[in-house]
Amino acid sequence: MTTYEKKKKAAIIAATYYIEQEKANATVPENNMTSLSKWSRTGIEIAMNKRQVIQLRGRVLRRA
Repeated sequence: MTTYEKKKKAAIIAATYYIEQEKANATVPENNMTSLSKWSRTGIEIAMNKRQVIQLRGRVLRRA
């Protein structure tokens, strides 16, 4: 098995795992999620959006 095939296989496994996790999270009722995890996720999304805006402008993010 070549390196390319190994990486391709690993990517497929990772994508499959991610899809399964998303399906499992979709079936969990909202009441079971804590407010802390929602706040954490919101913070991560904001940080990712800032990084995306900076990258779209073509600048390098100095502080991360």
